Amino acid sequence: MKRRGALLPAPALVLLLAALAATVAVPLYGIRVDVEAAEVFSCSEAVPPGHVVLFSFLMNPDFVFPVRIRDEDTEELLKVWSNDAQGFFSVVSAEKKLQLALEFDNTQSILTPMSVNFDIHVVPDLSSTVGTEQIDPIERKIRSLSTKMYSLRSLQDALRYKQKDHRTTVEEVRRRLLLWSVLQVVGFLAALGGQLWLFRSFVEKRRTV
Repeated sequence: MKRRGALLPAPALVLLLAALAATVAVPLYGIRVDVEAAEVFSCSEAVPPGHVVLFSFLMNPDFVFPVRIRDEDTEELLKVWSNDAQGFFSVVSAEKKLQLALEFDNTQSILTPMSVNFDIHVVPDLSSTVGTEQIDPIERKIRSLSTKMYSLRSLQDALRYKQKDHRTTVEEVRRRLLLWSVLQVVGFLAALGGQLWLFRSFVEKRRTV
């Protein structure tokens, strides 16, 4: 039997596995932030040279607010989500450190605070460590795997959020039903007490007559 050769050279396979491990095995850190009404919450992330930053966010589809990413050094606006409940963004820091500013703008709301969940993940850029002849196939594979992973994670977060929102709605309905039942009982007792008082007054008047 003829032995088939590897699709990629051994060093490329090693780098592919290392990048995949860095993308999947390294835990993402999820952050939940409550943005007060008429407030802009901002944070910054430093991306070393030769690295890629991966950013994603998720918020309630019924309560969305603008999210912006800008370069702090040049003040260039890199990405804006004006009316999206979720989003994904990636950028490469090639030759110098990239300082990103993440802005969550709730200034359009006067009274309602809103919340957002977001993730930031910084991984090495393969194009700076792999030979030129090996960049294209590896980069395509890594980017495809990374995009699929983040899409799956966003879907899981969205489903988890909907389940939580559904539980909250059910609990709120139960609480209102319980409150309505208590009010009905109190109203019934009050009406019964009023009728008994009127009946007693009527009986006492007849006795006096």
